[in-house]
Amino acid sequence: MRVDIWSDISCPWCYITKRTFELGLAAAGRHDLDIVLHPYQIDGERPAEPMPMLDWLAGKYGRETAETMSKEVTEAGNRHGIAFRNRTGLAANTLQAHRMLWYAGREYGRSVQSRLEELLFAAYFTQNGDVSDPALLLDRAVRSGFGRARAADLLASDEGLAEVRQEIRAARSGGVTRVPLIVFGGARRVEGAQEDPEVYRSALALTSDTAGTTRKDQE
Repeated sequence: MRVDIWSDISCPWCYITKRTFELGLAAAGRHDLDIVLHPYQIDGERPAEPMPMLDWLAGKYGRETAETMSKEVTEAGNRHGIAFRNRTGLAANTLQAHRMLWYAGREYGRSVQSRLEELLFAAYFTQNGDVSDPALLLDRAVRSGFGRARAADLLASDEGLAEVRQEIRAARSGGVTRVPLIVFGGARRVEGAQEDPEVYRSALALTSDTAGTTRKDQE
């Protein structure tokens, strides 16, 4: 069965939901899934330069709402073993991070891609990292399983950039308006933050392997 996931590294609930999804897969005992990760940018290619995370959120939603959002996600993170550090964190353009994830999936496979995604989420939300910084991206790519020379060459090029931008445009034109979004077998959608692995275990149980395996091509 194919499982399509739309996610953004700047989305804290995508980080939490990744953990939930993986627990759901383990509970279902499914190791035969074709998991396809798609890029999405909640804020487009912004901010242009890294800036304090809560200042960025306050500019979008107002200071009070930003503080409430941070508190809620921090409390949720504690339930999932994630120590969010939003007060000292940075909001950054995630385009280059998505390019590295795109390449990881294409050339190294889902296991390396998943490790890289986890490392990038951790850098963004728990380590005060700037995920637009080539040095950080190189470090996390190598730690996830990239060859150092290939990762450095990729970061020095524009390889995959047009493809990633096209996937993001296709997601928006195809009706993806919020993430995380996970689609099972091209049919069953689970949208938004999830903290209960049973949601995904049930989705897998209820979705036939013979259900539609394709969705509008995002590549």
